[in-house]
Amino acid sequence: MRSGKKWYAGWVGMLIVVLVMLVPAVSVKWEDAKAAGELLKTGNYYYSIAPDAGQLPDKGATGLVSSENGVIMDGLMTTYAGWLGSATAVGTVQVVIDLLKDYPIDSINVVMNAPNSYWGFKEITVKYRNEETPDYYYIAGKYVRIGTSLNNSINLPVGNKTARFIMIDMRRAHSYQHIPLTEVQIYKGTGEEGTLPSPPYTVEQMQAELKKDAMMVDKYGQWIYETWDGKVTSDDQLRQEYAAEAGALANVKPDRRKYDQYGGIKSGGKFASTDYFRLQQIGGKWWFITPEGYKFFLKGVDAASIWEWGYGTPYHKADGTPRRVFEELPDPGTYAPAYADDINGKRVSFLIANVMKKYGSSFETKWENITKKRLIDWGFNAFTKWTKPRFISDFPYIDLLQDPINLKRIQWTYDVFDPQAPSIIEQALAPRLKEKKNDRWLIGYTYDNEAGWNADIVKTVLTYGSDSAAKVAFVDHIAAKYNNDIAAVNEVLGTSAESFDALKDTSINIANVPAEEVSDYIRLASRTYFSTVKGIIKKYDSNHLFLGSSVVPTWRTSLDWDSAAMDIVDAFSVDNYTNDPNWITRYESFNKPLLNLEFTFSTPQRGISPVNALTSVSSIKERGLAFEGFVEGQAAHPLFVGSGWFSYYDQAVTGRRDNENFNLGLVNQQDQPYTEMVQIMKTVNTGLEAIHENGG
Repeated sequence: MRSGKKWYAGWVGMLIVVLVMLVPAVSVKWEDAKAAGELLKTGNYYYSIAPDAGQLPDKGATGLVSSENGVIMDGLMTTYAGWLGSATAVGTVQVVIDLLKDYPIDSINVVMNAPNSYWGFKEITVKYRNEETPDYYYIAGKYVRIGTSLNNSINLPVGNKTARFIMIDMRRAHSYQHIPLTEVQIYKGTGEEGTLPSPPYTVEQMQAELKKDAMMVDKYGQWIYETWDGKVTSDDQLRQEYAAEAGALANVKPDRRKYDQYGGIKSGGKFASTDYFRLQQIGGKWWFITPEGYKFFLKGVDAASIWEWGYGTPYHKADGTPRRVFEELPDPGTYAPAYADDINGKRVSFLIANVMKKYGSSFETKWENITKKRLIDWGFNAFTKWTKPRFISDFPYIDLLQDPINLKRIQWTYDVFDPQAPSIIEQALAPRLKEKKNDRWLIGYTYDNEAGWNADIVKTVLTYGSDSAAKVAFVDHIAAKYNNDIAAVNEVLGTSAESFDALKDTSINIANVPAEEVSDYIRLASRTYFSTVKGIIKKYDSNHLFLGSSVVPTWRTSLDWDSAAMDIVDAFSVDNYTNDPNWITRYESFNKPLLNLEFTFSTPQRGISPVNALTSVSSIKERGLAFEGFVEGQAAHPLFVGSGWFSYYDQAVTGRRDNENFNLGLVNQQDQPYTEMVQIMKTVNTGLEAIHENGG
């Protein structure tokens, strides 16, 4: 997740969008929104990207469109403006409307009717500003699409706020999704309006409007457009919450009658101890075995550190100007640790500032004490991926080894055949492996993240020349398959190379390569990748497990890649944001221990968004119930040995550098646990070993 890639996972088959590129206007039933006043159809509007579907004058419009003549304000449900998805489609499309003067606005209704399932949206945000507030917008509402309904009419009350400009941001669920905008209806409210229309904004001025921010959060990083029980209103409230929680958790400690010091369950019998975590198949079921020799089922939490970069948010735009989304930023002197400037950009963490306000002096020590007690109380037994608290040393964890940035890249991965790759990887990993070698709390390592090979990588490699080790490896591979007969290979590939050396400098169309050869080549690449990494790990640390590379089963990998890893890794790890535990069936035939090291359930609330439709639920309690069904379903499978919830905290309302602002946390950014959810998790976690033992 860290790389912001999950939002379109699972849409591998979307190349068939070509079949629906030209969509006729579809008439649908529509009910008028209830509004107090007249419908405003004045001024002009402008698109951030010209629509490439729909009707004129909007389709193809690169300039201003008159509100009187444009299709999105014509009152018809048979016309629309549309944006076709593709591999390179922009994630968010905007339209800004200039009403020419201030009007009191009662409500705004946005109609987005999809002709078929290839059309839709993930979420829309409607913003407004008046002439007296030139620098930023306010948000009328944010709507996240849930379900599969093709027809969506979103009515957002504005409460007679004054506005001249209305802006709508429409975000895709994935890059191949087409966006329809059928109608925008702005209803005039009661109150004073501007006296005379101002000159209409030019294209250049409208383009500048599209770049303006909308105010989003208060000084604690909370969404300003919603209230809820427990919303933080003062530093004193945070301090009182700390005192209350510290008291409630005062007597929390591991139950040593039930578990050994590493979290192994004593009732399951004792097995051979090797002083480090290992894996064993017992009665047809895989288990971790703790250093003391007891069965261990992984119940982990990802990114459990306040210093995790993904919890921060940029406070400047790409051009260096301040973002106008904050009512007030933490004081950079008083809360200097909340500010960072590194490889992940300049950012501020409301989370860190809130933790400092809440815990006071020695805030990190106090926060770590509370965090460990929370996880024990909630039944979690490990830190899994990404960062963990810096000074908690007596809690099991998985360490993620990052692939070096100076490897020769191929799209999202790297050239595994590059003869320099092993030495580059070894140089990068050796110091950490030496450091961790004797750590009994370390369960094992994952390497890289969500970066397998599939046909898209092969397609790219085939366009390279002989300076690419991957291309050379492909030619050598296919030459061996055809007994070094260049004529036979040319016939298969549709090439005319005079020699295999010449073929290495010839661009090859993957459509001409037999599927079996593509699969064999991917499996070769996988064996090279995993055996290289495992060899380096074992050279410096023979005590710990190699747990794979956390692939996403339906994205940026292939079964060829995954299957070739199985004989090399000790366990195979995935990141799978789904609600269906039956993903495990994909790997059943390999009899390899399986881990799901990133999963979550989320709800659209308090300005933050769900990860995807499959894992979106309606409330905090429903997040806990979804967790229950999913983790129990996984635990019942004999191959499954544990998981990691992503993540300990929510992301910032104002988004990290890639705009992700997901509701992921066990705890919000004000360091308040989602109590309804974690109480369900506590009960569920207590019974997972029994479910795994008994098969459900």
